[in-house]
Amino acid sequence: MKKWLKILLVIVGSLAALIIIFSLVISPIAHWYIEKNSKELCGRIVKMDDLTINIFKGTVDIEKFTALEQNDKDQFIIFNRLKVNLTLWKLLSQQLKFTEITLDNPNVIIIQNDDRFNFTDIIEHFSSDEEDDGEESSWSFDLQNITLINGSILYRDAVVNSRFNMKELALEIPRIYFTNEKTDVGINLKFADGGDLSLKLLYAMETNMYNLNVKMNQFSLADITPYLKQYLNINTFGGKLTTNLNISGNMNHILDITGNGTIQLDHLAATNLENQPLAEVQQIKIDIDSMNVKNNVYHFKDITTTGLRFAYDVYQDKNTFSNLLIDSQLNEETDTTTQSPTTSDTTTPFDFKIEKFLVTESNITYNDHTLRQPISIPVSQIKLDINNFTTDQPMEIKLAAVVGKTGQLNAHWNGSLSNFHDQKIDVFLRNFQMQDVSPYSVEYLAYPIKDGVLSFVSNNTIDNDFIKSNNKIDIYNCQIDKKIKTLPCEYNIPLRAAVYILTDRKGKITLDLPVSGDINSPAFSYRKIIFKTLGNLIVKVVAAPFDLIAEAIGGEPDIFDDIEYPIHPQGLGSESYDRYNKIADALKAKPELVLTMQQSINKEEIMEEYAIFNTKKSFYQQRYNKQTLEIADYDMIANIKNNDEEFVSYLDNSLKDSMTSGNIAEKCLSLYEPAFLEEQIMNNLNRRISMIINQFATQGVPRTRLEILPLGEKITPKGKTVLSFGINPE
Repeated sequence: MKKWLKILLVIVGSLAALIIIFSLVISPIAHWYIEKNSKELCGRIVKMDDLTINIFKGTVDIEKFTALEQNDKDQFIIFNRLKVNLTLWKLLSQQLKFTEITLDNPNVIIIQNDDRFNFTDIIEHFSSDEEDDGEESSWSFDLQNITLINGSILYRDAVVNSRFNMKELALEIPRIYFTNEKTDVGINLKFADGGDLSLKLLYAMETNMYNLNVKMNQFSLADITPYLKQYLNINTFGGKLTTNLNISGNMNHILDITGNGTIQLDHLAATNLENQPLAEVQQIKIDIDSMNVKNNVYHFKDITTTGLRFAYDVYQDKNTFSNLLIDSQLNEETDTTTQSPTTSDTTTPFDFKIEKFLVTESNITYNDHTLRQPISIPVSQIKLDINNFTTDQPMEIKLAAVVGKTGQLNAHWNGSLSNFHDQKIDVFLRNFQMQDVSPYSVEYLAYPIKDGVLSFVSNNTIDNDFIKSNNKIDIYNCQIDKKIKTLPCEYNIPLRAAVYILTDRKGKITLDLPVSGDINSPAFSYRKIIFKTLGNLIVKVVAAPFDLIAEAIGGEPDIFDDIEYPIHPQGLGSESYDRYNKIADALKAKPELVLTMQQSINKEEIMEEYAIFNTKKSFYQQRYNKQTLEIADYDMIANIKNNDEEFVSYLDNSLKDSMTSGNIAEKCLSLYEPAFLEEQIMNNLNRRISMIINQFATQGVPRTRLEILPLGEKITPKGKTVLSFGINPE
């Protein structure tokens, strides 16, 4: 063999031996060096069970890897195995090509404290103070078959004390190109508290275009409670989130995002700071038709809310949601110098639309604690239906619900959210049990409501901020209890009397309450107008009740006018009998009413009349020698004139010697004791009342429907007793 060939073989053999020896010792040496100098190399202590480097295949295999936290005690990252396969010969053409990157069972702990993470020190360790020269690298990168198996990530926010524990993390990326080709990434993981996440990303490095599909199944929203507590005064929050979203965009233009897909929220529930139920929703479904953040386009096919439930509590100084938001100091200073003068002209208009918005099977309980007697009104079986919900186009909103125990509520609204100056609102409430709102009647009027069914129809048209409202109230079998006189009330309205008067023979009350006015006027108040109109009507009704009572029987109001009687109680007279019969018909048509009757006299004048009448009676009996008198005799006595010569002679002969002067009345009064005359007057008045009571009894009006008031005194026609009528529903 030639000498030069031997030398060549020795050199090649030596190199081969060196390479073999290097390949054998590189793994343990690298293992020892990395563990010994890991603190200086990466700022963390690193331990490995095994490190295998195959320089012939271009593979690196690490087993049982552990990296500690900065405190050199707690675990930061651990994994069972990391295998990397590099195509070495591609390095000659300045191409870094990995044909396999496999990470098995990684366990990563991420802790955030404000803007720092538990790996921020590692980033700072590798950061360079040298400025980028701006030259583009000529190297290309090709990463293939990137796989992560059974990983877990524990994320903890130290500020709000939140935790997200993700397990069974799976990542599969067929290839990543740092060229103009697209990268396909797939990520799957499960959350420790339930639910799983699947991400599929198609990304073009050259153009920075991406398409992302996000599928999340039953993610527990309880984990975001600490973040919500930064803005809301709540104690707990829970629910499940499911999504299937398709998002595309360009990383060079962050707001250039388009998307569509579905979002579903199940069993949402929140409690307040007192750990009392705040609100809950059985399910919310959102179907996104198209969304483009850059162009301000948000179109939804369907948003459906099912099983919304919450209690709305009202107190003197707060309500259920008044303290829900946490107060925050906002910077009110606005820098307008940086805004372009043409910004408002180039701003894309907001395009928001929901083809179908639906709320079903929902319940709200209204609790008013501001009253002396707190009230609770359930609003159940709520259905809110909106088609083509937009911000700038006319639309119709339909609402149906059960108010209280049995009230059927339907409401229609036609208008536009961009124009509240013109709109139409119709409200229909039927079969509402009035005793459900009795505490309001007690609070404002001091009258409890015992029974009654209400129907209410309100048609409201607003034209250029001027409202015309027609309100019709129908009430059946309304029963008002006696006024609680010890309670102060805001409106002093005789409600009970008005209800009795307004109720027709069929037990119904029908009222029309028109409302009109400029809704922009500071003095305009829909509630105050209704109350004022209703109050004026009630006062008018009570002040002149007989108009409505007479109308109820088809009669004339004058049947309740005062009746004048002569001082003697002989019969009631044919005209009086007719009027009593008609009054009896009115009472039978209004079985709740009590008729009051009061006789009034001018006491001084009637004492004179009775003294004159008694004297004439004695004169008549003596003249005609009659001890027993008939009705005709009383008429004859009444017709005796005061200047009749025989009567005057009889009177003078009857007088005492001391009474020789005076007028006829004074002379007659001297013949009788005042007590005798008063007793006689009362006996006759009581006799007349007895006859009237008997007359009503013959017409089917019992004594309990009649109330006799004490004797009144007022100006009466000379020689007459006046009988006045009234009503007393109390």
